[in-house]
Amino acid sequence: MFRARPFVCSLVSAAFFPLTAAAAETPAVAELPAPKVGDVWKFRKIDLWNNSELDTYERELVEIQPDHLVYRGKSAPNAKAKTFYHGRSLAICRKMRDSDEENCTGALAFPLRGGNKNSYAKRPWNKGDGHSSADCEVKGIESVTVPAGTFDAFRVDCDGTWQRVFDITPTTGVKGRFEERLWYSPKVGHYVKFTYISYRPEGGAYTREQTELVEFVPK
Repeated sequence: MFRARPFVCSLVSAAFFPLTAAAAETPAVAELPAPKVGDVWKFRKIDLWNNSELDTYERELVEIQPDHLVYRGKSAPNAKAKTFYHGRSLAICRKMRDSDEENCTGALAFPLRGGNKNSYAKRPWNKGDGHSSADCEVKGIESVTVPAGTFDAFRVDCDGTWQRVFDITPTTGVKGRFEERLWYSPKVGHYVKFTYISYRPEGGAYTREQTELVEFVPK
């Protein structure tokens, strides 16, 4: 079992290794995750502008379907648990506000191998009021430290654009760009770290967030 350690925030807390020099126990290719029903992942999200905690949440895998992973989770100890559907490549499934079409694509496209590239298009936002598109590349394997421990993880970098479709106001803007970076660990079958930076239409950064694994409890 991986237990939480005292939290130390840093935007880049990783030592990079080319795939040829990766730790022996980490394969050069990461296959599609094969989690077990009952596995639990606990995360925290922080605001990188001031290092304040924005959210803590957990996800328990309750069902494995041919095209989906089904999780139950909540964001606070006393909150009501909800069901979340993810694609087999871990991206949460979402819909645009005016559509019934499900989109479960994201930054990870398995198998992961250094130099592999993929893209996703018009991935809906959480509330379905806009969407994001990006080009992504597997940069290699890094040793990355998060509250749950130190992991050899595949780093995936994405550069993309966002576009708001609904509830447009002078302050929200219509479109801009963003950068996201994920570290996927085969050892826990999930990403252990995720950073997201989005930019205003005029170019200045306005969102800088980081999500890290606090604890992994395998079945």
